[in-house]
Amino acid sequence: MKIVIIGAGIAGCAGYLELQKHLPRPTKSDESHEITIYEAYNTNLSIAADERTEEHTHSSTLLVGGGLGVAPNGLNVLKRLDEELLKDVVRGGYVTAISNMKNKNGWPLFSMKSASSDDNSNNNNTNNRSPHMLATSRYSLWTALRGRIPDHRIVHKRISQVVARPDGRNLIHFVDNSLPVEADLVIGADGVRGTAKRALFPDAEEDPYPPNYE
Repeated sequence: MKIVIIGAGIAGCAGYLELQKHLPRPTKSDESHEITIYEAYNTNLSIAADERTEEHTHSSTLLVGGGLGVAPNGLNVLKRLDEELLKDVVRGGYVTAISNMKNKNGWPLFSMKSASSDDNSNNNNTNNRSPHMLATSRYSLWTALRGRIPDHRIVHKRISQVVARPDGRNLIHFVDNSLPVEADLVIGADGVRGTAKRALFPDAEEDPYPPNYE
């Protein structure tokens, strides 16, 4: 099976690692799945901040990024995927046992525990405890995922269109007008306004399901 993932962010990298571990192998022993990630920006981890140019991921989103919280269910996904990956992610953040939400003036709105009440806290076996939320940065989480993907599996090309074909392989077109690529499965990990999303609604003049922030 030929699989294309569009986007090498957190979702795209995590999707690649999940497929590598859980996708059933082909019935013929001499065959293997081909998984390629297409990313518009250069994601080479060895590029320093002062070396980045317009074709590289901008430093404000890659090197600095925003803070985020990885909930217990997300941490369990990382653990099932690779316990060493989980350790790397945890090293890049800190535990938050309680999450507090405040309004713009600093008044508390609510407070909640980040782990369930039945987290076996009295159990000496730490492996059975429910994890707390991890506060970290987008860059730190992304780096832990990206570092486990071979460089040759990520192709730095911008997608212009994805054509879903029910009677054959899907088509992926590129901005540079290079030859399109066929794929049995296309995974859109290029954001809520991504190109892959439009393949689901090719006749729509505008996004029928735009992202909402409330």
